[in-house]
Amino acid sequence: MNSPKRGLGQAAVTALAGYAGSEGITHLEAAARADRIAAIRPAARKSLKAFQALITDLAAATASSPVAATIEAMLAGSGYLDMLKAERTIEAEGRIENLQELVGVAAEYDQRAVGGSLRGFLQEISLYTDVDKLAVEQEAVTLMTMHNAKGLEFPAVFIIGAEEGIFPHSRSLEEQNLEEERRLCYVAMTRARRRLYFTHATTRNLYGGRSYNMASRFIEEIPARLTRVEAEPGTRTVSGGHYGKPVTPVPDAGSAAGTFFHAGDNVVHAAFGEGVVTRVEPGGGVTVRFSRDGSERTLMVEYAPLKKV
Repeated sequence: MNSPKRGLGQAAVTALAGYAGSEGITHLEAAARADRIAAIRPAARKSLKAFQALITDLAAATASSPVAATIEAMLAGSGYLDMLKAERTIEAEGRIENLQELVGVAAEYDQRAVGGSLRGFLQEISLYTDVDKLAVEQEAVTLMTMHNAKGLEFPAVFIIGAEEGIFPHSRSLEEQNLEEERRLCYVAMTRARRRLYFTHATTRNLYGGRSYNMASRFIEEIPARLTRVEAEPGTRTVSGGHYGKPVTPVPDAGSAAGTFFHAGDNVVHAAFGEGVVTRVEPGGGVTVRFSRDGSERTLMVEYAPLKKV
């Protein structure tokens, strides 16, 4: 109730709970009657009534709005998203990205679930995981984070999402701080007793939008004699290795750039090296993510020394 902070101290919350108990009503109903609770100060009463109005409005919205729109309204109306942005920490950025991905998944749910609801969405995405009670010998697929995998071993391990910008994370690339994620990759790899698989997608929906990523540099760092590449027929690469799946080109931008370059194309720049086109921009530009440093640059094709690979 008080996160983000709404000026509600423990005394106000205790008084609210006491009133709700004595009247046999819910805390939310008690908040609507905050003016009747003498033990709560005027400023706290105002905050309680505002909170009650917010929850009531959001509850009404769930009946008529798409799930993604409802979640966005919750994040904005509650002030939680603004609170995370104000923190300006790596942890807060990670939480914001998780929330953005939640909205993106909700949007996909809205598209395919006829008559879907917030309750139905939450039931669909709920996963029960308890690593402490994990039966490692059980014949089942176990889904967990790399951090939670420490100390465990499995006959086969799949490391998914091994793409530049995801693993390693784009923040690590921007800050030139890869060692922690490289150590984490080592932890994940050494969980496998017999077989280890890396998977990556050439294109994926992420944070509500489509992205084109190169295979993770961590794959390239494994000695070739220890690896075997498996790809579908017709595969073309998106990095220096033989990784990736076919990409469907986006419509051209109506310019010279759009005529020759499409999202997902492998390119090489005279100064920046190899990369992949992530977007075709209006006016003759393309945005390229370069494998050397993971950076993204928007270039004018008419002037940039850029060629398809």
